[in-house]
Amino acid sequence: MTVDLRKYRMWRAMHNRCYNSNVKCFPDYGGRGIYVDERWHGKEGFHNFIADMGEKPKGSSLDRIDNFGPYSPSNCRWATQEEQANNKRNNHLITVDGVTKTLAQWAREYNIGIPILGFRIRGGMDPKTAMTTPVNKRGLSKLSDDDVRFIRANYPMMTSSALAEKFGVSKKAVLNILHKRTYTDVL
Repeated sequence: MTVDLRKYRMWRAMHNRCYNSNVKCFPDYGGRGIYVDERWHGKEGFHNFIADMGEKPKGSSLDRIDNFGPYSPSNCRWATQEEQANNKRNNHLITVDGVTKTLAQWAREYNIGIPILGFRIRGGMDPKTAMTTPVNKRGLSKLSDDDVRFIRANYPMMTSSALAEKFGVSKKAVLNILHKRTYTDVL
């Protein structure tokens, strides 16, 4: 029987992550107690791995369903890159109305930028409100279109420094508005 080298390398890498302390990622796997199921060890281990996991779909990779559990037939699956990304220990999980998803999943669902949603939640906004509040078309900008019109209409009666202080922005931001380097669509 011919051995698929890609699958064999994947099987070896799984063992190395769990048992070889010289491997860079060992602390994240074997170093925190992740192990490979006994069935996938030894002489028949690779063949059992293939029999248990089945064919690897194109574009997928080996994923542990429970990040704190072992590499085992009941805890492993072939997953897409997106599924892998949503199943990481360092994901920011948010629960809304009893449903838990990653920050990125909620952002996609509500069509809001990940940075904006994260900024709102870190700032203390309730997650549901953070997701459903319309996004300023300029993202995290402090200034509205009316603020920009005010700045342009009141310069030079007010200095750029005074305008910056009034709106809580830098003098450079005010100068960029006045010289039409930013907010070029605001008349």
